[in-house]
Amino acid sequence: MAEFAARSAASGFVVVVSSRRALLEQWAFVLESRNAAPVRLLKPDLALELANRLPAEPHRGIFLTTVLDIRRGPVRIALKSLPLALAVLDAGPRPDSSTTPAVLDIVEQARQTIVVDQEPGQGLPTWLHHPTLVELTLDEAITMSGDRHPDPETYPVSLSPAERSLFEQAARLLDKRNSTRSRPAVHSALMRLISTHGTSHGDMNDIDMAWNLVDSLEALGPDPRLEAMTETVLQRHRSGPVIVVTGPLRAEVEYVRDHLAAHGVRTEQLTLHEPRKGKAVAGGDRPPSVIVATRNGLDADESLLHDATLVYFTRPQSNSDRVWLLSALHTGAARAAIIPIDGPLATAGD
Repeated sequence: MAEFAARSAASGFVVVVSSRRALLEQWAFVLESRNAAPVRLLKPDLALELANRLPAEPHRGIFLTTVLDIRRGPVRIALKSLPLALAVLDAGPRPDSSTTPAVLDIVEQARQTIVVDQEPGQGLPTWLHHPTLVELTLDEAITMSGDRHPDPETYPVSLSPAERSLFEQAARLLDKRNSTRSRPAVHSALMRLISTHGTSHGDMNDIDMAWNLVDSLEALGPDPRLEAMTETVLQRHRSGPVIVVTGPLRAEVEYVRDHLAAHGVRTEQLTLHEPRKGKAVAGGDRPPSVIVATRNGLDADESLLHDATLVYFTRPQSNSDRVWLLSALHTGAARAAIIPIDGPLATAGD
C-alpha cells in the first residue's frame, strides 16, 4: 500500500488514519523508506495552516493522523477542505463510534479510500459503503505488497497427557473453546469462577470441579511451557533484544519474570497499567534486560520492538493479537517472532 500511496500523492494529498500513534510511526518508516512524498504528522497547528491555505507548497504530500485527532476541529476542518487523492483507514470505527461522522467526511472527500479491516470476514458495515471504497484484510494487503517478510518461527512445548487433559477439562468448565492457556491463566480463571459462583446445586458442582482442577494444577511438576520458553529466550538473547509476550494477565507476566530471574536473566515487566520505568541498556558485555510484557503493554511504546525478537509464552489467541503480530513482522517493527507449538510429551522410545 505504501507504493500506491506514493503514486496517489503525486495528484493530491494522501491521509492515513490509525487508532494508534505507534502504527503511524510504522507507516512513516515504511513510506519514507520508499522515498514517498513528504510525510508529516497532521497536528492541529499544521491543520490550521492547511485550512487557511497558508503553505506556498504544491498540494501534495502524505499526512498521518489519529482517529482521535480527526474528531477535533482543526484537523477535521482541514481534511474536509483538502483535495484528497487517497484516504487509508487503518482500522475503521465501530458503527456506534463518535468518530463515524468524521470518517464519513473523509470518505466523501477522498477520490479513493482503502480500509484495512482488522476483523476479516465480517465485511464493511453498510454505513461505510462508498463507490470508491476498497476493503482489504491485513493478509491481503501483505500479499499485495509483493515484499518478502519473515513469518513467525516456532518452538515446541511438550505437554504431558495429564496436563493436556486438565486444560481441556478447565476449558469446558470455563466455557472456553480454546484450551491452549498457561497455568497461571487457568488458575486465575478457576479462582475467579469459585469466588463469583452462586450457591445453587449446579453452581456447587462447578465449584467442586473447579477446586479439584486447582488442586490438580498445583500438583503438577515443572512447567514444560516455562522450560521451553526459557530455553528459547536464552538462545535468542545472545544475539539481540528479546521481549517475552504473555497473555493479558499480570499474573502471567510475574510468573514468567520470576522463572527467568531464577535462571539468572535480568528482566523488567511491562503491562498496560504499569508503564516502563527506564530503558534496558546493556552494560559492558552484558545483554540488555529481557522485557516481559503483555501485548497491550507493548502498545504504549512500540519503539521497544525495534530489532527485538518476540518470544510468545502462549500462542496469540484473539484476532487483534494475531493482527498485531503480523503487523509487527510485516512492517519490520520487530526482527522476528517465535510462537509455541504444543505437542504430546515425547517418550523414551521416540
